[in-house]
Amino acid sequence: MGKSQHIGFYCSSLSKGGLELNTLRYAEYMIQAGYAVTLFLVEESPMYQIAQEKNLNTVAIKRNKRYWDWKNARALKKIGEENDITLWWFRDPRDMDLLSWTKFWGSPAKILYHQAMQINHAKKDWIHRWRMSKIDHWICLSDHLQKQVIEFTAFPKEKINVIPLALPDAPQSSPYKDGPFQALVVGRWDEQKNQHTVINALQLLHSKYPNIHLTFVGESTLGESQQYEKENRKKVRHLDLQDNVHFVPFTFDLTSIFAQSHLLIIPSLNETFGMVTIEGMRAGLPLLGANTGGTQQLIEDNQCGETFEPTNAQMLAEKWEALILHPENRLHWSKNARTAFEKHFWIQHQITEWKRILS
Repeated sequence: MGKSQHIGFYCSSLSKGGLELNTLRYAEYMIQAGYAVTLFLVEESPMYQIAQEKNLNTVAIKRNKRYWDWKNARALKKIGEENDITLWWFRDPRDMDLLSWTKFWGSPAKILYHQAMQINHAKKDWIHRWRMSKIDHWICLSDHLQKQVIEFTAFPKEKINVIPLALPDAPQSSPYKDGPFQALVVGRWDEQKNQHTVINALQLLHSKYPNIHLTFVGESTLGESQQYEKENRKKVRHLDLQDNVHFVPFTFDLTSIFAQSHLLIIPSLNETFGMVTIEGMRAGLPLLGANTGGTQQLIEDNQCGETFEPTNAQMLAEKWEALILHPENRLHWSKNARTAFEKHFWIQHQITEWKRILS
C-alpha cells in the first residue's frame, strides 16, 4: 500500500531548472497519491526555499561531493533510518554515487533513479557498474533514453521502466484572439538554451512585422549564467527591439502567460525531455522546436508543430512567419498538442503505473 512507503526525494542541486522543479512536482504527486514524502534539499538552494513556501516536509542537507563522499553517505543513511525512509528517489546524476554508498553502509531503503539527462557514451567500467548495481528502479522518460541506457550501461533491462514526465490538468489556453502575434520562450538563461537564436530570428522578422512580440520567461542560475542573460538583454537594446521583447522572471504558474501567447518556441540545443514542451501541449499551443533530442521526438511524434536547426535563425524566422500567415495551421497543431497531452502526459493517467513500481 502506498501509505506504508516513505519516499525521500534527495537533490543536492543549487539550480532551479527542469530537473529540480520536477523533483518538487513529483514529490507533490506522490503526496496526492497517498505516500509519505520528505524532501532532502540543500538549505541555501532555491528548491529548499520553494519547498518551504509550499509547506512540504523538508530536511536540510549539506551539498555532497560528486564522488567518494563516504562521510555524507553515512550521515544520510542515519538520517534516512531516523525518518523511516523506505525509498530514495533522485534525478540528478551527481547524487548517484552518494546514494549508492548509503546502501554500501547498510541502508535498507530502495533507490529509484528518475533519469533526467541523456547518456551518450559508455559507462560500463567497474565503478559505474558498482554504483548502478545499488539502484532498484530506473525510470526513463522515453524509449530513446531506454535504448541509451541499454546500449551504454550494464544496468539490467528488467529493472527499467519508461514513463514520460507528466502534469496535472489545467484549462486549455485560448491563444487565437485579436491583437499582436505573441511568441513565448520559457527556460533558464543558459547558452545551451539558445535564446539568442530566437532574438536573431525576431530581428529578421521585425521590419516586415513590427508589431510581433516575444516574451522570455526564466532566470539565470546563480553564479553560472548571468553574463549570458546580460548579453542578450544588451543585444535586444542594440537591435532596438526593447518594445517587442519582454523579460519575465521565473514563475511556477504559466497558465496566464500561455493564454496570452500564439506560439511556444523551444530552442534548446539538446533537451532530454523538455517539461515546458508538454506544458505548451497542455495549453494547446503550437510548437516550434529545435530538431534535437527529446524536443524533436515530442513535436514530430505528436504532430503538434515543426522543428528547425537549432542555430539557424533564418529557418526559425521562416517557420515563425508561416504561423503568422496561416492561423489554420496553428489551430490544427493546437488540437493535436492538447490531444497528445491528454493521452500521454496527464499525471492522473500514470499514477497506477507508479504505484505498481513502488509496491
